[in-house]
Amino acid sequence: MRIPTKKLKNGFELPVYGLGLWQMGGRFEEDRTNDEADIKAIKYAIEQGVTYIDTAEAYGDGHAEELLGEVLKNVDRSKLVISTKVSGNNQGYDGVLDACEKSLKRMGTDYIDLFMLHRFPDPEFSIKETMRAMDELVESGKVRHIGVSNCAPKRFESAQKHSKNKLVYNQLHYNVEYREVEKYGLEKHAVDNDYFLCAWRPLQKDLLDTSAPILDEMANKYGKTKYQIAINWLISQPNVITLSKTSTPVHLDENLGALDWDMSEEDIERIRQEFPNQKYASDAVPLDYEAASLL
Repeated sequence: MRIPTKKLKNGFELPVYGLGLWQMGGRFEEDRTNDEADIKAIKYAIEQGVTYIDTAEAYGDGHAEELLGEVLKNVDRSKLVISTKVSGNNQGYDGVLDACEKSLKRMGTDYIDLFMLHRFPDPEFSIKETMRAMDELVESGKVRHIGVSNCAPKRFESAQKHSKNKLVYNQLHYNVEYREVEKYGLEKHAVDNDYFLCAWRPLQKDLLDTSAPILDEMANKYGKTKYQIAINWLISQPNVITLSKTSTPVHLDENLGALDWDMSEEDIERIRQEFPNQKYASDAVPLDYEAASLL
């Protein structure tokens, strides 16, 4: 299928749904146990029309990037959008440049479509120097666009202040249950500052509370599964896209069934108001809204 896209005012465009590689190739240490299945899952996603793939140097200590590199040997790289991230402890000037080179080598590509700070730099690093390195990577052509992950507005703005290039992306924990980004205005911040808010854990690792009556009602109304309703609700928000790890064809096929149809504005708002037991801080990466900028 052709996955719908969204485009920012600045011209940057992304599919509304992408494949995340977190826990492919291990968690924070390399694990080759499921390499064959992981490669097969990535290939299947591409065959089904997924063109946006997200990874990080931290995933499997770089092995997720290596798995993607194996797949890239046999597909048209130019048709894919690949994002990866530099870890917080590598975000000094030299560390950023070195991390990018290593990611390029692991993936077997000569450019990265979207290169991100996985989180705000560790305290010993200057955000000014971090962003100087990011700008240099853009100028060299090794990176086409830059963004951040897990950054509250003050930190996003600090990174943008020190970059000559537009930040086009912030990856955050967001779904029908976890509403931190709504409570603290990150959706509006994304719209006002013209960047994508990419929701990770859209289905809460398949542990989303699907007993909510509002999901039952909407699933029946639209002839969709509850998980499809949850994904469609996310991508119905302005400037919001999402990504999810899918290891089996059946899960990917279900997720793709959440795309290319529209929920009414009334139903979008009803889910916003009626989904029970909403949580307002991530259980994995809670954001720091008062943190001072690192100069």
